[in-house]
Amino acid sequence: MVNNLIGQVMTVKKPSFVQEADMIEAIEKGYLVGREPKFRKKKTFSPSTLVWGNGSCARYWHYAFNGAEFSDDADAYAVANMTNGTLSHERMQKAMLDGGFLTDDEVEVVNDDPPIFGYADGLVEWDGEEMVVEIKTMRDEAFQYRKKSRKPPTYHLEQILYYMKVLKLAKGLLIYEGKNGHELMIIPVEINDEYIEWVNQSFDWMRRVRKAYEDDKKPTRTYRSNSKVCKGCPVKDLCFSEDKEGDIRIEPLEHLAK
Repeated sequence: MVNNLIGQVMTVKKPSFVQEADMIEAIEKGYLVGREPKFRKKKTFSPSTLVWGNGSCARYWHYAFNGAEFSDDADAYAVANMTNGTLSHERMQKAMLDGGFLTDDEVEVVNDDPPIFGYADGLVEWDGEEMVVEIKTMRDEAFQYRKKSRKPPTYHLEQILYYMKVLKLAKGLLIYEGKNGHELMIIPVEINDEYIEWVNQSFDWMRRVRKAYEDDKKPTRTYRSNSKVCKGCPVKDLCFSEDKEGDIRIEPLEHLAK
């Protein structure tokens, strides 16, 4: 009799006072509020943009400097992931400050020629030496791979090299946190001849791109629409609605060898 009663209780369908799918859809829409296409005009190069995707395309920067409607193809879960990353940065910055070695956070990275503006996550002093810090969070699979190889993704390395160049620092730290268990890993970065050569050619590339904008010369399109660089580009529709040929050809920015 007891077993029958338990079975009856377990098979009773609980009344539903919300439509789960509708509520989830409403939450997802909430994540996307404020991310509608909008007109934007850039005044400077951004290190975080330069090292990823469309940032290596001279034609993208032509539209960005002139001003264009930027679209955003990030879905709700991508936005949630970015928000979570921001919160993790803030938590770790506080821990480093409380740990007594973070000397500044959200450090402005400003350069005039070429025009660059961005924010480094922090400056630390360790054993009497100042270093710039960039904080990154990773899924556990990627974190364990990087922990074993002790090599950062190329675009993370490039980003901190920009900060080191502008801030005139010889050393930097990439601090990683695994998203699953909040495990930490630190990969130190020290300037060398290869890094100096790469960052200098990158600065030359930016100067050339900026001069083309100032001279009102549109770069020729150098990528196909199905390329990884064009995927997610906020001005892709505008770029491919116009003629491929431009007034000047500028090859894409070269990245560090992997």
